Amino acid sequence: MNEVLCICGNITHLATGSLDRTVNIWLLNDGKLCQTLSGHSKGVWSVKFLSTSLLISGAYDATIKIWNIHTGICIRTLLSHSGPIWSLACSNVFCLSGSQDRTARLWRLPKCELYATLTGHTSSVFGVDLNQEQNLCATASADRTVRLWSLSTTQCIKILYATTDDYIMSVSLQYGYIAYSFGVHIMIYKVNIPESRPCHVQKIMETHEHRGRIESVQLVLLSDEDTQPSLVSAGQDGLVKYWDLNHIASQHTYNTQNNEIVKINCIYVDRDHIVTVGDDCLVRVLNFAPRKYGN
Repeated sequence: MNEVLCICGNITHLATGSLDRTVNIWLLNDGKLCQTLSGHSKGVWSVKFLSTSLLISGAYDATIKIWNIHTGICIRTLLSHSGPIWSLACSNVFCLSGSQDRTARLWRLPKCELYATLTGHTSSVFGVDLNQEQNLCATASADRTVRLWSLSTTQCIKILYATTDDYIMSVSLQYGYIAYSFGVHIMIYKVNIPESRPCHVQKIMETHEHRGRIESVQLVLLSDEDTQPSLVSAGQDGLVKYWDLNHIASQHTYNTQNNEIVKINCIYVDRDHIVTVGDDCLVRVLNFAPRKYGN
């Protein structure tokens, strides 16, 4: 068995990408494997659902593939990057890819036409995200910077920095906030873009509770009534941590370990589940009930 590198989900399915060059599709309700997608020539480092039936994957072979998860057929391959694809993000309008070639590329849906190439990073782009409002995207790099980009102009409008010498591995840009991780640190800012004014960010907090490099951070809105997202993080210490943004200390820690530390490579979070994948080849589905931790 090979290490599982990435995961994504929707209301019915999970998808995992692995070092063995395949993507597996699982039923969320019972964990049954229902499809294996084969076609990449190297390990699959990022997967995202485009719809209930379409999935996009990015791999070390520098290709991006779009799949019908029900038939298992690859319906399109995107060739533009010159290095491994480390990260993907999708909205209703765009797909965003980050690569070893130091660029991020915007693809316009549904035809997946190349819309823009975002240049400026001086090292690999490990993390990308598109915000809910579909006016901003974020790229996180081994050059220790996060760049915020306007989707209307495709220009960089803000640069944020790591406060240590660690690579920035993951970024989440959602609900008016941005969170990014480097080493054992997480930085969280509120993002505001007034009309006809430069982008303004306000630092909310910096945390460093993890004991190993953080591989994945995700901002999630836990109910329709919430006006502020919560944060979930995971990494090489095998721990999953949950924060609300009003407290610098985490509200709860999930321990996925037994006797040995299992490094977590990626997480998928919705209002009911946290799903982790790591170097033990397992997909772990945790019951996510954060309300009781905040009381």
